[in-house]
Amino acid sequence: MMKKRLATASLAAILALSLPALPTAVFAQDTGEQADGAFVLGSILFSILHVPMKLVTCVGTQATAAVAYTSTYGVAGHYDGGTNGRDIGETARRSCTGDWIITPSQVKADYGR
Repeated sequence: MMKKRLATASLAAILALSLPALPTAVFAQDTGEQADGAFVLGSILFSILHVPMKLVTCVGTQATAAVAYTSTYGVAGHYDGGTNGRDIGETARRSCTGDWIITPSQVKADYGR
C-alpha cells in the first residue's frame, strides 16, 4: 500500500516538474511534423489539468449563484427597475461556457514560435 502511494506521488511530481519544460521542448524542435506532436501532448496535459479546475469553478459558481439569487430575490438591482437576478444568472452562465478542452492549436498559439 505504501509503495503505491510512493509511486503515485513520484509520478505526480514528475508530471508537475515536466510541465514547465514543455514550452522549451517545443522550441527545440526543428521540423513542423515533430513540433505538432509536442502541441498534441501539451493539449492533452493541459486539458487534464484544465477540466477539473473548470468543473470546480462551474459547480462552485452555480451553487453560489443559487444562494445569492434566493437570498436577494426581489431586491432592486443597480439598473432601472430590475433585480440582481439577471446579473447573477449571467455570471453563473459564463462560468460554465467556453472551451473545456484545450486544443493543439491553442497550445501552438500560446507556446509556438
